[in-house]
Amino acid sequence: MPRTTDRRWIVPERGNRLVMRLALWLARKVGRRQLEWLLWPVSLYFFVVNASARRASRAYLQRALRGRYRTGAVLRHMHSFAQAVLDRIFFLQDSKHMPPVRVEGREQLLQTLAAGQGCLFLGAHIGSFEAFRALGREHTIPLRMLMYRSNLGGATHVLEALDPAYAGLIIPIGEVDTMLRVAESLGKGEIVGILGDRTPDTGRCVPARMLGGDVSIPEGPFRLALATGAPLVLVSAIRAADGVYDIRFERFDVPYPSSRQGRAVFVQMAVERYVGWVETLCLRHPFAWFNFYDYWKDAP
Repeated sequence: MPRTTDRRWIVPERGNRLVMRLALWLARKVGRRQLEWLLWPVSLYFFVVNASARRASRAYLQRALRGRYRTGAVLRHMHSFAQAVLDRIFFLQDSKHMPPVRVEGREQLLQTLAAGQGCLFLGAHIGSFEAFRALGREHTIPLRMLMYRSNLGGATHVLEALDPAYAGLIIPIGEVDTMLRVAESLGKGEIVGILGDRTPDTGRCVPARMLGGDVSIPEGPFRLALATGAPLVLVSAIRAADGVYDIRFERFDVPYPSSRQGRAVFVQMAVERYVGWVETLCLRHPFAWFNFYDYWKDAP
């Protein structure tokens, strides 16, 4: 398949700095459980005012629910996102109100790290990546995030200020020293995390099929794996009905090529493996995927 670059995928992050500061003040005053009752009116507000997110959510849910789409599904989707944002506040604060986590595949992760070459966490915009920080603190595992920073909104900056060390854990995508910093982190046996279901405007993409439609997946994470030789681990942290985040580590199971000639084939196979994994998560947890824009580029 040919590679494509699509700059329309870059969507500026929405968010109101004042609203987030109010949410943080309330979080400190009343706690996580007491704040959860406010999420429905907040979700209803954004449902009413954000027509583009509403359309994007509907387009996605009609695919993910496969004939089970019902009135109210979009509002529920936005409520799930609001819940994830609220939980992120407490993950970042490392407070006693931090949501609990369950872990599947912990031993596999620790065995991978025992080799001393670090590893690449490959996730998606589903659930909460902040939940991994709780696990990292438990095992004193340094976790750095490879992120595209130019589209962040004021609300995210307010959130990140909760943890003074947070900025130092981020490796911005597209900087002159990005690859050097990644290599240094992996060389120290650290984890570098990246979300692979959203494309920066500088990235090359590979076409794929997901939930019955055509999408573009950045090849960057897989080229990074080839360049560093670090093992890839698929990771997800999704909030269950009981409020616990289920953290799961999964083998990537696509062998690295033995020669340069096999790299293009590896990238294509890796993209297909990744898209299949994301699709499975979306079908299993349809309200936990948070890409609120025209992902399939089929909106009217």
